[in-house]
Amino acid sequence: MKLNELYPLARREFAEDLVFELVGETPVTLSIKGLLIARSPSKGYNFSFFEVTSNDFVLAVQMKGFVLYIGVESDEELDEEEFIELGRALLEYLAPKIATLITKAEKKYSGKADILLDDGMSSELKEFFFSLLARHRVGKSPHEKTGMAQGW
Repeated sequence: MKLNELYPLARREFAEDLVFELVGETPVTLSIKGLLIARSPSKGYNFSFFEVTSNDFVLAVQMKGFVLYIGVESDEELDEEEFIELGRALLEYLAPKIATLITKAEKKYSGKADILLDDGMSSELKEFFFSLLARHRVGKSPHEKTGMAQGW
């Protein structure tokens, strides 16, 4: 599967608005706005969240030598408790879609990193995604820190 074949799959599987009802809360709408696929040196399974703004976050799922970054915008600010509950529900809902995309990419995708979906991301989310893209393309981890400043 070539990269241009991943784009329609990403759009079909991920470009959507999801409504989650939290216990005792009003429904929250999460819109998937961006998707970035990148190679990873690890074949293990892992996930993490990056909070970009009070309404934007990125779910990163690592599996089979890839990391899939999913950019999400919420229709309201999320507190920590809501974030954990929504993250769990989002991951549960998206797990089969993530597995499908990564399984297909694993067969023929040869790039280092590419943005597969950019559906009207906020400027902050877009900046975060392009920073991730640049780091992956030069082989740096998105978690790497710059060196400590040397004292006198």
